[in-house]
Amino acid sequence: MDWLAPVNTLLGAAIGVGSTLLADRHRWRRDRVALDRDTRLKAYAAFMGALADVYAQLWEIARDGRPVEEARAAAHEVFASSPLYPLRYELALIAPWEVMDPVNRAFWKVRSLRDLVAGGVTTEAPGLGRQGRDYLAAAEEAQAAMRRDLGTSWPRRDPGPDPGAPVPDA
Repeated sequence: MDWLAPVNTLLGAAIGVGSTLLADRHRWRRDRVALDRDTRLKAYAAFMGALADVYAQLWEIARDGRPVEEARAAAHEVFASSPLYPLRYELALIAPWEVMDPVNRAFWKVRSLRDLVAGGVTTEAPGLGRQGRDYLAAAEEAQAAMRRDLGTSWPRRDPGPDPGAPVPDA
């Protein structure tokens, strides 16, 4: 009996099935990595957007120079109505510590800004300007950490307008 033909057929089928399974596993892993990256990208963007929105609203309250009680209520309402807490908790579940550490620093800087504004501090106060700069630096650090995690390059800082360039008419 010639048993070489059935063995070759079975061996060929095993190789075919094995290579298909290996290719599917590789495709699944690649798709999973892409999905994880996309999930982090969306969460990072949502958090940074909410952080920037809270900062802008707090700055507006300070600029308006409201009475202390009104400023306190408005500052706390801005923070409470924002999605910062849930987004930060989401990041704590999906982001590596290299991202969460600067995210937490930016979060606490904007909370400190909220406390200053809630105390009735206006944009004229030097402490608010310093706190605002500290927040912006922390937010930039968080954004840079997010970009590193996502594998996107960080653009060079904009050096500002060229002093010798012509100024466009307004």
